[in-house]
Amino acid sequence: MSRLAAAVSLAVVALTLAACGSSTVSPTTSTSTSTSTSVVATTSTTTRAVMFCTTQQLSVTSSGNSGMGHIGVVLIFTNTSATPCTEVGYPGVSALDAGGHQVVQAIRTINGYLQGSTMPKEVTLVTGQSASAIVEGTDVPTGNATSCPSYPKLLVTPPNATESVVVNAVMPGCSPIEIHPVVPGATGMNT
Repeated sequence: MSRLAAAVSLAVVALTLAACGSSTVSPTTSTSTSTSTSVVATTSTTTRAVMFCTTQQLSVTSSGNSGMGHIGVVLIFTNTSATPCTEVGYPGVSALDAGGHQVVQAIRTINGYLQGSTMPKEVTLVTGQSASAIVEGTDVPTGNATSCPSYPKLLVTPPNATESVVVNAVMPGCSPIEIHPVVPGATGMNT
């Protein structure tokens, strides 16, 4: 069976399942117009053309999260375009000082204190749906330090995109900051 025929067959099966109320969709149907309101996260096991979300398609916002000296910022990527697109992997994140200069680059990690994760998965977003990722650091000085730097803004590049946006989000710098992979929804947590 040719690749085109296989792709068409998978698309027909996925659309049939969607019509029957199934909440899972094959990764080959990320550009279909589904009426489902849930975000679909799947692990890609086949090679195919993916329509990654561009910075222009997304609204990038943030919310806070913390626990026991660990401070987290949830970066939320919402598709504001009329075209479905896919997020997968890590956002690029740099901490900015008060003058707007990049001073620290976030380290990409699978998990951290505030969020345990799995390997990056594709998150397909239709209009209005969100994916999110947690940036975390600590606000507890170490060694002989009595204070830590604080970064008032983050420079964020959505996964697989080339343009960045500045997000007003305070991040402490007592330890290296970390960024985790995007997950479905707006909480930064796996569901």
